[in-house]
Amino acid sequence: MASMRESDTGLWLHNKLGSTDELWAPSSIASLLTVNVIDNIRLCFSSLSPPVKLKLLLGMLHLPRRTVDEMKEALSEIIQLATLDTEPWVLMVADILKSFPETGSLNLDLEEQNPNVQDILGELREKVSECEASAMLPLECQYLNKNALTTLVGPLTPPVKHFQLKRKPKSATLRAELLQKCKCIGLDPPPFFKCFRRTLLNSVF
Repeated sequence: MASMRESDTGLWLHNKLGSTDELWAPSSIASLLTVNVIDNIRLCFSSLSPPVKLKLLLGMLHLPRRTVDEMKEALSEIIQLATLDTEPWVLMVADILKSFPETGSLNLDLEEQNPNVQDILGELREKVSECEASAMLPLECQYLNKNALTTLVGPLTPPVKHFQLKRKPKSATLRAELLQKCKCIGLDPPPFFKCFRRTLLNSVF
């Protein structure tokens, strides 16, 4: 009977949370994490896929404090199971959450004591260094003027120029202006201008 319940809960969770299109846990997950569901999750947690495990762990942060207090022991047991997992991200999130059911706060003192977290942070730093700096800024930065933005985040790297605008030589521009003036007053260009134009064209081209 217990194994059937585990199987049903695992299948239900994968249907609800198994999509990899969205890797963050939405606030609506709080309505799914009832007392009965949490009890069943304790039995089937190890058999769940890494994305589902991560969403469940992150989903605890959306629970009201009163609900966390009511399910404190079950939540702590799930987090303890997650600390034994083989997936590095599940391990790291479990380490961050291990104090959450009891105190309501997160454990952020990780880098020095956890080699797994050091590896993950190293990978993240590499990825961030490959991205455009402006793409990593908070969303509210797009509403700031240049002075306020510089005050907040420091000087930004100027954008890379992909194209160089080619301008006509001054002689070509002068020739076009003179021709236009002659046409405007209804005159043919004078002979000296034709000679000048030929000389100019030869020098330019």
